[in-house]
Formats: sequence, structure tokens, C-alpha cells
Amino acid sequence: MIPDPNATSAILSALATVSQPLLHQSDDPDAGSRFWVEGRLPLDALTVELRDSGPLACPLSPDAARALAAVTTPARFGLREQTLLDTQVRDTGEIAADALTLHWREDALAGLLAEVARGLGVDELIAHPHGLLVYGPGQFFKPHQDTEKHAGMVATLVLVWPSPHIGGELRIRHTLHEVGFASQHVQADALRWFAFYADCRHEVLPVSDGTRVTLTFDLVLPQHALHTLPGVVYPPLESALRAHFFPEQRPPTKPLVLLLDHEYSEHGLSWLLIKGDDRPRVTALRAAAQSLGLTIHLALAEVREVWSAEPVGNPFRRDAGPLKVEPIDLIDQCLVLDHWLDEQGEALPNARLTLNPADALHFRDTDDHFLVDQEYEGYMGNYGETLQFWYRRAAVVIQSPEIVEILRFSSDFDTALDNLLALARNPARKAEFVARFEAAGNALSNERQRQGTALLSAYAELAIALPDDEQAQRLCAGFEWRALTPADAVVLARLQSGRGSDWLCALVQVWRSSHQIRSAASIGSSASSRASDWPQPLSAFLAACAQAGVDPKVIEAIVDRGLATVRADDAILQKDTPGRRLAAFPERTSAVIELAQAVSHSPTWNIQSQRLLEHIRDTPAIYPLNRLGPLCLALPAAIMALPTAQALRTGVIESLQHALATPALDADDHSMLDIKWTCRCNDCQPVIRWAESRTGQSLTLALAEHRRTHIKSALATAGCRITSQVVKKGSPYRLVLDKPVDLHVQRMNQRQRWSDELAKLTKPD
Repeated sequence: MIPDPNATSAILSALATVSQPLLHQSDDPDAGSRFWVEGRLPLDALTVELRDSGPLACPLSPDAARALAAVTTPARFGLREQTLLDTQVRDTGEIAADALTLHWREDALAGLLAEVARGLGVDELIAHPHGLLVYGPGQFFKPHQDTEKHAGMVATLVLVWPSPHIGGELRIRHTLHEVGFASQHVQADALRWFAFYADCRHEVLPVSDGTRVTLTFDLVLPQHALHTLPGVVYPPLESALRAHFFPEQRPPTKPLVLLLDHEYSEHGLSWLLIKGDDRPRVTALRAAAQSLGLTIHLALAEVREVWSAEPVGNPFRRDAGPLKVEPIDLIDQCLVLDHWLDEQGEALPNARLTLNPADALHFRDTDDHFLVDQEYEGYMGNYGETLQFWYRRAAVVIQSPEIVEILRFSSDFDTALDNLLALARNPARKAEFVARFEAAGNALSNERQRQGTALLSAYAELAIALPDDEQAQRLCAGFEWRALTPADAVVLARLQSGRGSDWLCALVQVWRSSHQIRSAASIGSSASSRASDWPQPLSAFLAACAQAGVDPKVIEAIVDRGLATVRADDAILQKDTPGRRLAAFPERTSAVIELAQAVSHSPTWNIQSQRLLEHIRDTPAIYPLNRLGPLCLALPAAIMALPTAQALRTGVIESLQHALATPALDADDHSMLDIKWTCRCNDCQPVIRWAESRTGQSLTLALAEHRRTHIKSALATAGCRITSQVVKKGSPYRLVLDKPVDLHVQRMNQRQRWSDELAKLTKPD
């Protein structure tokens, strides 16, 4: 069900009014809504001692700063799982934290961390020294994002040590906002500091003159704070959530998803590590959800977009440089939620949900800030050239108990199906059963396609419990008809008992109408694993149906479906080539024999047998009389007693007698007179004359490639046993044709089969 836009708008409006004072009593109305905070400390608030060179002067003279730079090592930077050294990206010197000893004046560090915590909207922070950085003239650090180096790391603190310099501005970006922290000074009267959330992209611009010296700290939430998250119920938000999840009409069947503004990694996603504006919103949502009995999770969200694309400029120019591509139209998009965390912060195994990004609420668009990868594909058929983008975000996911059960079909199908069956068995909860069944329709269909008839018994129970005949029929219609076995007959009997024989007959008709008519190439193909399109073995299946109590008219409908299948497949073959009809003959006769042997279980077996025999008689292109001896011998005695069967038997006997009356060809006579040629063009005429001649010698034709291809195609179409090969000598190449070397043996074996079949057919009963 599509969410009520009025309800979701009310949720966004309520969230927009949620502010940090709900969580903290603060005099600063912007507390918690900013992504940065800055301040000052007295010069004597901190002294620093270097392991190898003693106390760090405060302030540093230019000479002392240059001496300090000389003892640093080139700073590295993190890129995903790697730690790299590249002065084109980061050009600065570093002294590691373990070479520093910090002496804070009493209460100075505590006061600093308290001020940072208030500014960033958290309760408490711990500072882990990261290192001392020294930037000389021209040195810089290009835009980057800090790696989360500690569990619970939420922010970075930069403290500027008094050292005269010009330039070296720190620039911080988050969403569409950007702020600069100018550290340059000639004479400092305080220790300046700047703190910002760890997911903010930031850079240090080149130093123009002097030496920029900073101490950096990783700011981490303490362990005890990771187990509590205070929150109060915000009435407007609670009311909006109630209207969304518990409307007077049909409730939603999809979760409510809110994409968060800040960026979170798999390691950094935690209820207590929520940042900035996300924090009051998430806390308010959690409190409201708990008060309403809703389930709330955190999850990572991957947004994938596929765009049509075209190159910018002329890519064929020598000076074009790297290929540039511009997205044009959005073709497809999806949002996948994974790495779910429950309210206790525990990960949910195998939790994964795919939605349309349009179904997710957000205050901030999915922009380049969240981009993690992109890929250009060349020509892609109907789509042409495409650009794919992958974005990584975090989300809050809220679900009602009913939605939890619906989504369980994706994460734990067996349990969800058991729960649905339990509802089906409880008449007092029928409305709840129907609502959950309808919401789970796609999942039920997908799993039926995956597991097949293993689900037939369970789905039959659901079908019986459904109040609507059409719903029940749609549920069962998707099973693969020919995958049924005799063991499934009892399930059909249960369906008949629960919904009636007329309903079951209608289901058989749906199975019949949904029969996928096979192409002539697949009918009779050696790759085809099933010769017939019905339950196997059909006779045993119908016998099991009769024994289980299936109504005879249902059995009659099943046989009718088999007859329709035979006619449909044969109608395709009649329009095809002689070669394919010849290849399909063993399969077709096998199917006809199987159907004829099973028809005895039908109450109208004589009428249905008559129809089958008439079909065989009326399609001689597929069932030539001189090849129907095995069929007549395999038909049950009751069917052979029918007048149509007797007439067919007589026709087969006469055809065999005529074939045997024709004198056998001599061993040195290699003429092939029974080929049904479909082409007699100028290129094919020499081949036909050669095939019908007595010669056993090869035929060699010097032909261009397209003419050779045509002749080989004509031979395949006719279904003859002439072989071909191309001799790649001269110009044009030569096509060499050969008749079977055992042609005489094949003919004699065929005459022997005719003789044996005739003897059996004319043998007195």
C-alpha cells in the first residue's frame, strides 16, 4: 500500500520542529544542530612535552618551528582499508601521539570537552590524542574524511598551537554548508580550537608563510554512554506516527524509512553515535515508536541509480583527454537496506530489504556527498550508454507488528509462512489473515517460483482459508503443472474438499490456459528433458487422484488438458520443417502413448480416446502410418476395440505391406529417394540429382560461402542424413557432401522392423 502523503508530511513536519532542548536543556538554541563548534583556551591551559626534545615552547618562534618541522615524519592518510603516503594529497609533517606528553591545567580538559559536547549535541566525550601536525610553507591536506579510529568515535578536535603563520585555513563541509577556520596569526593570545563531526569532509589550504602547528584529537563517546539513550515522547510526532501506522482504513504494508543527514560507516552505525540534527530526530522517533508498540531499527542504505548517458564533447579528437560522460535521463533506481541494528544495538542476520527510493523520507537529498562509486557502461541494447551511481547512507526504519511479519517473508520465509498458516487456522482472525496474505503476495509468489511444489501443501491450506475464490486460484495457479507427482494427489483432494470440485476444475483449466507453447525447436530436441507437459507418470498420477477421492470430472479435465497440449505442440510442428518433424517423432509418439494409457482413468475415456486417435489420423505429416506400428501395439486393448483404433490399425498394416512390397534396393544402390526437399533452387538441384542417384561417391561443389551455407541449411531442413564438410583449398572453397556409409544396412534394418511390426499386428488374438 502506498503511504498516505498527508501522514508522512505530518511526520516530516513534526521532525522538523524537534530540537536539541528535547534532549538537553541548553541556552544555545543551535546546540546539536551544527556540525562544528569552536572556542578558545588560555595559553597556559596546556603544556606539551616531546619525548626527544623536551617541552614545546608556547608560543613557538619561527626558528623553533622550523626545528620542530625537521624532526617530523611525512604524514600518511587513510583510504578505505589502506594507509597511504602521497604528498600530492597530504603534504605535512607529523609527530605521533606516543611521542607526546600532555599536561592540562586543572579542569581545563574537562571544561573543553564539556563545551565541545554541548556544541555537538552529545552528553559526554573522551579525547584521544592523535598527533602533532606541522605545516610549512606550501604544505596542505586535500579534501578528505577522517577514518573512525576508535569504537564510538564521533568527532575530531583540532587545537592550534601558537606559531606565527599565514594561510593554512581549515575548511569544513557538510551537506550544502561550508565553514572556514582561519588559524593564521602573528601573535597569539589564546589556544584556539575547532571541533567537527567525523563524517564531514575537510581540507587544510596551503600555508603561505610561517609554520602552522596543530594538535589533533579523536573524540569518542565513553563506554557507559553507549548503553543509554535518553528521550522523551514528542506529542506531535507520536500523533503523526499513529495516524500513519494505524489509520481507519487499510494500514501500510511497507516500513517507514527516514534517511539520515550525516554519513555513517558499518562500524560507526550505533544509536549512541548519531550526530547533529540526526540525533534529536532519531531519539524522538525512537521514543514515539516505543510508546506506540512499533519496532525501530537502524540500517545502512545503498541507493543505486542507472542513467542514460552520452559523452561530452568529441571523444575522437586526439586532444580530447579522458572520456567525460554526462547523465541524461534516470532509467532505474533502487534502495537496499542492510546491516540492520535492533533497539539493543544487535545486528540482525540476513536482514535485507529493497525499496523504491521514493518511498523513503528525507530532509536532505541523496547528493554527491554520499557517492561511493560510479561506473560507465558502453552500449547496453535498449538503454544505450549508461552511468550507474552508488550512494551510501544510513536510515531509521520503523515498522508495525504487521509489517514485521510481512517483511519476515523476505528474511525468514519458513517462520513467516508458519505464522500465516496459524492465522489461517484461526477463524476469529480471518481479517488479519487476509490482510497479511495480501501484503505478502509478492513474497509468496517469488518463493513459490523458487521452491516449486514443495510448497503446494502449505499453499493449498492457505487457499482453502481464503474467502475469495479468485484469490485462492491465483495462489495455486503459479505452480508448475508438470512438476506434480502422484504424491500430490492428496493435496488436490484437500483443495476439492475445501473449495469444491468446480473450483478445482477451473484451476485445471487455468493450468491448461497458462501452458507455455513450446517452439518447434524445443519439441523433440535432445535437450528436452520432458517429452510431455503433464504430471509424471500421468497414469499413476490419475490413479492416485482417483484413490484420494478426486472427482471424476476433475480427472476428465486433466485428460482434456493433456489432449489440448498434444494438439498445441503438434500444431506448431505441422508448420515447421520436415527435419524438425522427423526429429520430434519419438517424443510425440511417446507422449501420445503415455496419454492413451492414462485415459482409462477418465469417466469419458472412450470419447477422449476417440479424439486422440482422430488427431493422429488427421496429422500424417507428424504421424506417418508406416511409423505407427509401435503406437498401435502399445495402445490398451479397450482403446484398440474402438472403431477409430481399428481403422488406424488397418491403415498401418496396409502401409507396412506396401512398404515391404516395394523391392529392396541393391547394396550398391545408394539412392536416397525418401527425402522431403523444401528447396529446389539452382544450387540445390545438383544436390538433389546426386542424392537420388545410385552413386555412393562424394559430391564436391566449388561455391561461395553464402551458397555453401544455403545448401547446408537445405539439408538440415529436409532432415536427411547427408553429411557435409568444407575443404578450404582454392577459391572459392569446396563443399564436400557424403551419403551415409551404412545406408544399405540402415535400409535392411528398417525393413526388418517393418516386418516384425507387421507380424505382430496381424497375429491372431
